[in-house]
Amino acid sequence: MLLRDEDDEGQRDLILDQYLPYRMAVIAHLMSQGFAKRYSKEYDMTIGEWRVMANLGHIEPQSGHEIGAHSHLDKVQVSRAVARLEKKGWIQREGDTVDRRRNLLKLTAEGRIVFERLGKLALDFEDDVSGALNTEEYAALDRILIKLSKRAESLA
Repeated sequence: MLLRDEDDEGQRDLILDQYLPYRMAVIAHLMSQGFAKRYSKEYDMTIGEWRVMANLGHIEPQSGHEIGAHSHLDKVQVSRAVARLEKKGWIQREGDTVDRRRNLLKLTAEGRIVFERLGKLALDFEDDVSGALNTEEYAALDRILIKLSKRAESLA
């Protein structure tokens, strides 16, 4: 940890701007906000709604609980996003044939079209952000993120 100041006894001081979890949280927030600027006006969509749609665009049907767990949204955020997306006609609920207490969510035909457009915007945004890295740096970052994710999961 070369970035942190150490005293004569090897004691490190916490410097927030050099604290890895903080730095990653700030970067994630900036990226979410940056991408939201690209879709929020045209689609009147919140970050939570995008995360619900992105999850359903990848795997459907899913329950709200499954979406929340994968997207790290709490129950209230998922519930609000689902209600707004249903009102727009982009997702629909269907009963789970195995567990009748549970509803499953899936994209409507119109929702699938919106998701495809947003997916292109998302990939374009990723290209814009990752344009700061060369191919080797991007590959190294990917490997590092995988390692950090596994380690963080083991500590959670």
